[in-house]
Amino acid sequence: MVVIENLKNLSEVPIAFNPRHDGQVFLSTKNLSVGYGNHILLSDLNLELNSGELVCFMGSNGIGKSTLIKTLMGVERPLGGEIIFSETGPIEKVASVVLTDRVHHPQLKVRELIMLGRYPYLNWNLKLEAEDERQIQHAIDQTRISHLVDKKIAELSDGQMQMVMIARALAQQTKILLLDEPTAHLDLNNRVEIMNLLKRLTRETNRAILIATHELDLALQTADKVWIAGADKKIKSGIPEDLVLDGSFDTAFQFKGYDLK
Repeated sequence: MVVIENLKNLSEVPIAFNPRHDGQVFLSTKNLSVGYGNHILLSDLNLELNSGELVCFMGSNGIGKSTLIKTLMGVERPLGGEIIFSETGPIEKVASVVLTDRVHHPQLKVRELIMLGRYPYLNWNLKLEAEDERQIQHAIDQTRISHLVDKKIAELSDGQMQMVMIARALAQQTKILLLDEPTAHLDLNNRVEIMNLLKRLTRETNRAILIATHELDLALQTADKVWIAGADKKIKSGIPEDLVLDGSFDTAFQFKGYDLK
């Protein structure tokens, strides 16, 4: 096994691959520790992300949610342990990510932004083939944003922009989709729409989707599994109902005057 470490960009990512015949576990970690410098935020993580599964990753501010997402994608270097993917090949063809970073090209059109998801599949002349066009259109149809494709991204609302970024990730045609706070700063309708879209994608495409989020109410309604990061730097994994009943949410969030049960 090769541990992901000393990464500067995605093209340099050395990945540990452990092919499975059942195809169910798309991503797993073994004693993984993440953080920055010598400061460990989360440690000794042994987690699995399975096909057809929507996982909501929750915890208080600053506990390491974004850092774990970036570490899984090779953007940040792990401080210890292993990240294991079931698929072989470049990470750009194995997992796609939607981060909170804004796109700084306001004149770029929506279709052009979605086309960037096909970059890992293009040859030296960067020409789109019929399969590339098919995957781009399929991503547009899945996210139901055909009415936006000719707009410039500067003309989009925050909710529309999130849908476009998800479409770009879908066009990348990976089995794993990682999202960091995809509903941040959105109104209720857009938050619900995006969470329902992601839930539908796990069912229709058998993808494994991991969402770092603060949306407790939506997570309880949509997640197949929840990862809760605690003050002990560990992550507890389970189905939402079990984590409510055993007090894991209460311990992690220390609710004041609110009985989650």
